[in-house]
Amino acid sequence: MVRWGGLDFIASDGAQLLRDGRPFRFLLGNAYYLADEVGQGHPEHALAALDAAVALGFGVVRTWAFNDAPWKQSRMQDDLAAPHEPGLAALDRVVAEAARRNLRLILPLLDYWPAYGGIAQWLAWRGTPVADADRAHPERYAARFYADAQLRDAYAARVRQLAARTNTITGARYGDDATILAWELMNEPRGAPDDWIAFAAATVRSQCAQLVGLGDEAARDAPDLDLASLHFYPEKHGCAPGDEERFGCAAITEAARRAGRPLIVGEFGLRHDGLPLAARQHAYAAWFACAAAAGVAGMGPWLLGYAARPREWDEGFTFYAGGDYDATLRDALALFS
Repeated sequence: MVRWGGLDFIASDGAQLLRDGRPFRFLLGNAYYLADEVGQGHPEHALAALDAAVALGFGVVRTWAFNDAPWKQSRMQDDLAAPHEPGLAALDRVVAEAARRNLRLILPLLDYWPAYGGIAQWLAWRGTPVADADRAHPERYAARFYADAQLRDAYAARVRQLAARTNTITGARYGDDATILAWELMNEPRGAPDDWIAFAAATVRSQCAQLVGLGDEAARDAPDLDLASLHFYPEKHGCAPGDEERFGCAAITEAARRAGRPLIVGEFGLRHDGLPLAARQHAYAAWFACAAAAGVAGMGPWLLGYAARPREWDEGFTFYAGGDYDATLRDALALFS
């Protein structure tokens, strides 16, 4: 018989994550699409990705706990107030299958970016839509989202709704399920003001027993958070060609120095059509070593794929179990064990 809820909660002493009083460190896999695949009728793809995470030694998977795209049958909301049960049932399946594999989850609650609706869709539901020309540029409308009192109320209602949900497969309440390592307030919430972070963190903490992170790219520190997060892509973020290894190590060590709480390097990557494979492998190995030396709690590249996933969907970053990075990840796992 499958035993649901067999994982224990991870705590923090403010400087490191703890499991049964001992330091807890991990590698993570990014597989944002899991509930989307289940909700679109392809659970085998989500299961294959979770199996790949196990094969690679990942202890944690980061995946979206939102889907605000009205055009998707896998959506989790129909508007600011109405949940879409099929999409939430798909998330139930993801959480249950992760628990079966003793995988923990990091679940972002909303997206800054518009691919799955994001804050642009929330503004549209609010009756203040974003111009088509601006949709791909959230920096042009994010301030409106953060400052809107009605949207804060909707965010709080959505958190309460999800936290109180009983998983239809495991019977566990989301806010009490140790399969969920942490909630992120938003995926990459650029420009989020301090008062929005304080509001959103307090809302999640009032409903959920798990850790709370912001989900940002810059390891922003705030007293309301349990975790700091860092995302970096040298080729996107101004790195000079040939300086990728140093760039990544500098980003990691500086973020770890500034962070007042455990740091998770939640995303990083080098494009497959950029540096040669050997150079990418070498850079990744150096970044893992820098992170381990700096006391980083968890770290994982973008993006974990499954065999049937089209290569062009993920901007040239996808990697696979049984592929080019297996040895690099095995060596990294030893550093984080």
